[in-house]
Amino acid sequence: MSKPSRRETASALATFQAFMTLFGSVRQVMKNRMSEDTGHALGPVHLRALCLCLRNPGWTQQQLGQAMGRDKGQIARLIRELEEDAWLARTPDEQDRRVWRLNVTPAGEKECEWFLAIEARLATDLFGGLQAKEREQLAQMLNRLREQIGGVSDDA
Repeated sequence: MSKPSRRETASALATFQAFMTLFGSVRQVMKNRMSEDTGHALGPVHLRALCLCLRNPGWTQQQLGQAMGRDKGQIARLIRELEEDAWLARTPDEQDRRVWRLNVTPAGEKECEWFLAIEARLATDLFGGLQAKEREQLAQMLNRLREQIGGVSDDA
C-alpha cells in the first residue's frame, strides 16, 4: 500500500477532528441531559454496560467487554460496581461454573429505561433529519471505521 499524500493526510485529519468535535459535543449534551434529572447515580459507561446486559440477558463478562471495547480489568471493575449496588446480578453458568452470566435486576431495568429514553431523544435530535437510507449508510461507515482500527463490530 502506498503512503498517503499530504492532501489525503490533511483531509483525513480534518475529518477526524470534525468527528472528535462532534463526539465531544454529543457526550456533553448527554451528560447535561442526564444531570437534569437528579436521583440517578450511574454514569454513561455504567448505564451503557447495564443496557447491553438488559438487551442480552445471560451475557458473559467477556461478551460485555468485547461489545464495549474494554479490557478485562475495566469490565471486572464495572461489573463489581454494578453488582455491589444491586443493578446487576451474576450467576454461575450451568455448564461451566467458571463462567458468570450477567442479568439486570429490576432496579437496573428502571435505570436502563431512563437512560434509553435520554438516548432516544438525543438520537432523534442528532439523526432525525437524515433519511433512513442515510442513517443506514452512516451506521455502516461507522462500523467499518471501527473495524479498521481493530474494534469489534457488534450489533448489540
